[in-house]
Amino acid sequence: MNFKVHDKLIHEVESPKGLLYRMVTIYACFMATLIIVLSLAMGDTSRLNFYFFINSCTVAAMAWFIRKSFNIHSKATHLLVFRISLFLLLNSSLASMAGGLSILERDTASLIAALLYAPAILMVIYSFRIFISFVNDNYKSAVNLSLTDELTGLPNRRHLNVKLREIEQCAGTICIADIDHFKKINDTYGHEAGDKVLRNTGLRLSNFVNDKVFISRSGGEEFAIVIFDNINAEYLIQKIKTSVTDVCNGSISVTLSIGVATKQKKDSSSSIITAADNALYQAKRTGRDRIMYAPRSYN
Repeated sequence: MNFKVHDKLIHEVESPKGLLYRMVTIYACFMATLIIVLSLAMGDTSRLNFYFFINSCTVAAMAWFIRKSFNIHSKATHLLVFRISLFLLLNSSLASMAGGLSILERDTASLIAALLYAPAILMVIYSFRIFISFVNDNYKSAVNLSLTDELTGLPNRRHLNVKLREIEQCAGTICIADIDHFKKINDTYGHEAGDKVLRNTGLRLSNFVNDKVFISRSGGEEFAIVIFDNINAEYLIQKIKTSVTDVCNGSISVTLSIGVATKQKKDSSSSIITAADNALYQAKRTGRDRIMYAPRSYN
């Protein structure tokens, strides 16, 4: 068996954890070798049968499993419990091997193996239940991170695309809001100041988010707002614009241009996004710091 410490444990070779890693591996090899030597010393090689081979494979598998468990960098209690359970299973297999080779009386070996096996399985079940919760929590966290804009904390473009697919057969209002002269803010005050403006804007926009209003950072200094049809969209959009304009950004003046398009159930989300984009472009062309509504000529 290879006693070389895995690369992930190089920094722990001299630590108690690294020493324990080596001791468990050496222990498994030593005990298996001792049992085989004692069996050979007794002179009855007939006991080295298929049953012995199965036990040897089990011992090797348990030792390998324990070895791999030390590659996990975690101080969680359930991981320690899992390693202890593997160690108990290892000793249970060693006891079975000793019984099979008549080094221990068969009934005694079976009793020892069972006494070690039962608590080990209970520990595995306990560890596995916690591990499943850990995996599920981390999966949810990973999904949330993949759908969240890191800078503003709002949903990102990927999340917006998911939401647009959800409302494909629904009516509502879609807005594209853009911070006016954002490039000038970056050029004049620096990117750190620009990031602060984005964070403040995102924070203010997040106050309007609820079950009927979805707001995301769709890219750069641009934000997408999805409003469902039973909301007074015109009033809400004006309130959003006023709120963001009133945000304190030091000496930096922030205004929004907003393009708005109304979606009927028959309209595709992509066509409404295009219409809102075009309305935003018109708002920019006609002086910025205004709300522009797209005409109902799109399909």
